[in-house]
Amino acid sequence: MAANLEFQRVNEWSWLRGFANLFRKENRAWWGTRRWWINALIWPLMLGGLVANMMFVPTVANLASAEEVASAGGITAYVIMLGISVFFEFGIQAIGIGAVILCQDLLVDERQSGVAEWLLTKPVTRRAYVLAKLLTNMVFIFLFLIVVPSIVIYGLFYLRAGEAYAWQPFLSGIGIMALHTLFYVTFAVVLGAFTVSRLPILGITLGSLLGGGIIGSFVKPALYVTPWMLSKMASLVVSGQPVPDGLFWSPIVATALWCVVFVILAFVKFEKVEF
Repeated sequence: MAANLEFQRVNEWSWLRGFANLFRKENRAWWGTRRWWINALIWPLMLGGLVANMMFVPTVANLASAEEVASAGGITAYVIMLGISVFFEFGIQAIGIGAVILCQDLLVDERQSGVAEWLLTKPVTRRAYVLAKLLTNMVFIFLFLIVVPSIVIYGLFYLRAGEAYAWQPFLSGIGIMALHTLFYVTFAVVLGAFTVSRLPILGITLGSLLGGGIIGSFVKPALYVTPWMLSKMASLVVSGQPVPDGLFWSPIVATALWCVVFVILAFVKFEKVEF
């Protein structure tokens, strides 16, 4: 009986106190609900269906001119290029939207309901609270929105070509896709630290996601410091086409730095939030 009254010692860094328990809580929010299998089904089916339509439906290839097919290297190479374009241009945008929708209320929901205030009365640091939500949802979003659909798409390329597609450029494109998604996950989280309304989070993130390319067409320097060109860049890299000078490392490095800045801002702002 006495043993049951003893507290269990937990060895954690003081600045991340409570992280392990919060991380388990966030994992249960995925594995313990329908969220995981719904996303595990929707994204491969949606993106795989679009790519399969481009590569296996004869009418799509018949719409191409003889010059386009010849320049691509044949009908098989042409339809695979269409599949790459769909997955790495449209797909990146769609996954970004999905990530924003999944992350819009990571902080907002529990701040509105009072759960966050209750949790923070426990021996839990605010940085641990934010980091647990961010890391857990990043893992599941990457798994169900990027990794699983990518395996399906790669399998479709194999079926259409009869041989394995070059894996190095394909993985490079997946890496760019993951970075683009990380930007919008961290963007949604930092906005959730600054507001308790979902509307600004959706408006700002989706405005950047859907309107960034238009802004970049008028303000060219913005393309070098934002993720707005990453979808096109991923498509070019995977298909083996040259990327315009200066539009490779600059947006990648800038986007990675934005992610770090967003996380730091989320920590700093959430430390000052009053409940």
